[in-house]
Amino acid sequence: MNDIFKYTPLDETEFQKITSDLGSTNLPIEQTPIWGNFDNHIQGREFLGSFKYTRSDDSLIAIASATLYKQKGRNWIWIKHGPVFKTKPDTKTIDKMCNTLRHQFSDSQYETPLFIRLSTSAKTSSLKTPFEHTMYDQTIIIDLNKSEDEILSDMNQSGRQGYRRAIKAGIKVHEVKKNQVKIFQDQCYPILLETGERGGFGVHPLAIYTTLLECLSENARLYVATLDKVIIAWAITTEYNKRSLYYYGGSNILARDTYAPYLLHVEIIKDMKKHGNLSYDFMGIAGKNYPSLANVTQFKMKFSKNITDVTEAYDLPFSNMRYWLFSNLLRLKRKLR
Repeated sequence: MNDIFKYTPLDETEFQKITSDLGSTNLPIEQTPIWGNFDNHIQGREFLGSFKYTRSDDSLIAIASATLYKQKGRNWIWIKHGPVFKTKPDTKTIDKMCNTLRHQFSDSQYETPLFIRLSTSAKTSSLKTPFEHTMYDQTIIIDLNKSEDEILSDMNQSGRQGYRRAIKAGIKVHEVKKNQVKIFQDQCYPILLETGERGGFGVHPLAIYTTLLECLSENARLYVATLDKVIIAWAITTEYNKRSLYYYGGSNILARDTYAPYLLHVEIIKDMKKHGNLSYDFMGIAGKNYPSLANVTQFKMKFSKNITDVTEAYDLPFSNMRYWLFSNLLRLKRKLR
């Protein structure tokens, strides 16, 4: 079929081999079998595999890792931060990839998903703006090639003041290397619940965080900030391909009063640099898609003004009519609440 690319499933060994063909392309951890294993351990998710997409001459176009989300009233597939193309695709290539993905995942074994969510550099006619956003479109990234002094000088004045005040208040920061799951469950998750209640947002079930720490044991770290040996703020980070990310975090009112999060992240940044990472991504600020991140945006921008655009996520419906009906029914339901 000339309107689709050839697609081939990859085992972990083949995946590692094929990623070398991507050259300098930044491969996100969410587009790896490592993340797929994590997804497979979460209720309501099923990792569908990692795949390579090639032309008729077997030259590589892209790779992608996909997970099926089984939710009430809908199933959908997420290719989070992907597909990862070898070179920036033009609209013709994106359209052909959309045709390929529809063909690939239309099989009945995938329980008739409503749509595929994917990230592309351009919105083509096949793609729809999501009726609910699950992905930010801007982030703050710290360049770890800079010296520690340069990184500190890039912080704004209030950020540096917060860092110094946390030190003066007696805040200590360390990585939790033993009993991560128990410590997170007993001491960190309650802080997250408090953070969510204070900020007016929901939080994931406990299993999301503990499973991530267990399944990504070699790629995830738990850091805590303490006052008098009591945890008052924490952060979960991930590392892959020399890129580190601040994935989850929480802090209580005492942490806010003692400026603990400033010291926490400065120490994490120093640690990520020591581990050989080239960047530290604060993972999302309030762009056009996520105004609810306005409060955390103020905090993150105190570390750097280096705002980086993130490839936008779009929905690829299997049936435009089904997608239109579902999205409008969902909007109506929310208006009636």
